[in-house]
Amino acid sequence: MKCYKSKWILTSEGEILKDYAIVVDEGKIIDIIPNSQVNFEEKVVKELGNAVITPGFIDLFTQYQYTDIGALKPTHMKNKIKKFFQTIAKKYTFAGVKPDNYSLKWANILSEYYAMDRAEKIESFKKGIEASIKAGTTCIAQVSKEYKYFDIINKVPIKNYLFFEVFADSSDKSKRKFKDLRDKVEDLIYHKGENTHIGIMLNSIPGVHKKLWELFSKYCRKHNMLLMTRFAESQDEIEWLKFGFSDIDLLHKFMGFRKITPYTKGLNPVSYLDNLKVLTKKIIVTNANYADENELKQLSETGVKYVYQPLYSEEICNKKLDFATVLNYFKENFGFSTQSFAENKSFSLLELANEANKEIELPIDELLKYITIYPAKILRLENTTGSIKIGKDADFNVFKLPDGEDFTALKTISIPYSTYSKGRKLIKAGNVRFTL
Repeated sequence: MKCYKSKWILTSEGEILKDYAIVVDEGKIIDIIPNSQVNFEEKVVKELGNAVITPGFIDLFTQYQYTDIGALKPTHMKNKIKKFFQTIAKKYTFAGVKPDNYSLKWANILSEYYAMDRAEKIESFKKGIEASIKAGTTCIAQVSKEYKYFDIINKVPIKNYLFFEVFADSSDKSKRKFKDLRDKVEDLIYHKGENTHIGIMLNSIPGVHKKLWELFSKYCRKHNMLLMTRFAESQDEIEWLKFGFSDIDLLHKFMGFRKITPYTKGLNPVSYLDNLKVLTKKIIVTNANYADENELKQLSETGVKYVYQPLYSEEICNKKLDFATVLNYFKENFGFSTQSFAENKSFSLLELANEANKEIELPIDELLKYITIYPAKILRLENTTGSIKIGKDADFNVFKLPDGEDFTALKTISIPYSTYSKGRKLIKAGNVRFTL
């Protein structure tokens, strides 16, 4: 048993506790008591001083396999050759396309990723996980189409959702992809650890054939499984819906897909998926950068959950929703993603939320809910994580505060002093205390 005495506890349960302690035993919070009532033997009591305890943070969309994109240069001859041919193929496919084009940006990312060997991809993946935990993240929603990351993520010491990503460019391929992924998922369910949960990621509206939408929508409803998708992410997607073609076709060609067309042209993104009976409370959509006010209203009314990716949206999509708009349409129904392809990317959800909050200036305890309890509810993990509450797992962060400062100093802090998952100390003063 351990007892952690702190000046402040932000519970994400509507309470701000001053001079309280949490008592942890076997990975669970078993009590929350005033510091004055702590009478345990000295060796189990941790005096944190002028510090604030927060719930562990939850990142709603990660792709850690891309962590080293932009920073890693091919060294082995085999990888240099792969990079050379990827570059030639990209230049041929995207001849005449402007450098800021969304589809070209993704082709640049993928060409670098394809040139990495297996060991480099795995190292990139592990690096992203470690950096996130250092920043106080104790739960992630990782998106990948590759099964090789399952064994790694299944052993990480934090909670995780692994969303398997799938594409399809025809009805026949949809049926094959559905059967293959369904069988794989149902096998992995029997091999996953207690921290791991599995969902489905249908790549995007223009990246998934109508048939696959229908098959996985029905499957996820039947098995009470979460389904995620990119939504209204780019101008290329909007043009594809309107005209039946756009530069997204070039990206698909680069990736080796056949041309895919909308089942009906001229629909907006909400109507396109709503007609397929996809949009439900169990669907998580990302970005919606190119949805207009009316479409955002329609989307929010379907009950879908939302992922706010401000860094990725600016870097790759050339447009982002402002924080005020997100709060207006998805209040208490969204969480943040730190995804970024910047070379010196930050994995701090607190830093990201504070930057977004400059527009609105929510109280810090309210802002924290968007990186703790609200995303926990979206992932349906609120019974075990997302807040400081008796009976929940001891997933929490400790932030040391400057002398004389109170918990509002979190507005200027980005990295915790220590991070705990199920009562296990994973980070102390920036030092990692776990292995992957």
